[in-house]
Amino acid sequence: MANTPLRVLFLTPYFRPYLGGIERAIEQLSFQMQQSASIEAIGVLTTKYSFPRQPQPTWDDEETTLEGISIFRLSGFPRRSLPIYSVPLVWFSPLRLKKYLDEFKPDVIHFVGDGWFWGHFWAWFWYRGRARFVFTPSYHTLPVRRWWLKPINAFLCHVADQVVALTSREAGDVHKAYLAPKDKVGVIGWGAPGQDNGSAFEQAHHRSGEALEARPVTVLCVGRLGRHKGQRWLLDTYLQARDRFKRPVRLVLIGRDEDGAAEVEDFIAEHRLQGEVITTGEVSDGVLAEWYAKADLFALFSNYEAFGLAFLEAMAHGMPVLTHDVGTNQEVLRQGAVVVPRFDRDAAVDELARLVNDDIARRTLGNQAQRYALSEFTWPVVAEKYLEVYQRTPTAA
Repeated sequence: MANTPLRVLFLTPYFRPYLGGIERAIEQLSFQMQQSASIEAIGVLTTKYSFPRQPQPTWDDEETTLEGISIFRLSGFPRRSLPIYSVPLVWFSPLRLKKYLDEFKPDVIHFVGDGWFWGHFWAWFWYRGRARFVFTPSYHTLPVRRWWLKPINAFLCHVADQVVALTSREAGDVHKAYLAPKDKVGVIGWGAPGQDNGSAFEQAHHRSGEALEARPVTVLCVGRLGRHKGQRWLLDTYLQARDRFKRPVRLVLIGRDEDGAAEVEDFIAEHRLQGEVITTGEVSDGVLAEWYAKADLFALFSNYEAFGLAFLEAMAHGMPVLTHDVGTNQEVLRQGAVVVPRFDRDAAVDELARLVNDDIARRTLGNQAQRYALSEFTWPVVAEKYLEVYQRTPTAA
């Protein structure tokens, strides 16, 4: 069975053209797996919604990307979803879902993230005993108002052949919260984009060239503009550190509006930071890579991080990271990062001022970050680990 090329179908409620952290991970895994003789085809079963819960009825039912990834999209009913969870809680046709499964004929069905209950349930219902099921949750402590997600995630952990957490801490949490058997739970983190030698050299030259003193230090933050990603907390920290900066600085906030863009713009106007604090909205992959390449420091103070893919993407481009101790940050960011205590304003202000003012310390930490990210977290290695999981996992009964 392990020698038979596999057809792998990822399940996630959102996918292209929307491309958040989980979606970027699926895409990068797909690109790497397609290079393996062990893979026959890659597909994604998703919905006609963009994040969060925005209906997109004009999107095609089926599509094949230029890279050869087959995308199957389900419409929901009613089209508008109640705003009580980030996943569209509407009805999806089980027969339409079965049609897509029968068309693609997956050997492996990989649930990436939780919450899309109907997609997960009907995929399992129709293809249990015919496909292997792998579940990669993105663990969060559930508030009381979302108690109903706990039995759903426990069910997914029970029916999956393998549960793959992103970190050791997450593996322990999944075992405790969802009663996932320890022998079924493994750990595979996400990856970072590789850099060729020329790209790495250009970035190092850009950050350490003779004209360094003449240009502003660019502090970059990537994440949806909203309370969860903590841009307002970062802005307050930036404002307090600003008087201590010994050189020009610009803060660039990249990400689509979730619920915080107006608050951010009001803050910029109130403190007359136009031109110094820049909001770009959502950008293309190419533009995001350009910002990663030319920024000097990455700062993000989310309320929680299950893994923090944006951290590793920044580190792979030679940027040091400044963040705080929430979620799995301490476990993932072992080198090339400064992790201050959770929401410790004084510590965050001190470190932001130090990293802006001390070019040598910042470049040294950035070089360490790049070596760490590209040695410990690369998509080819991650893909190889998942291929091993796909090939050794017995088919569920």
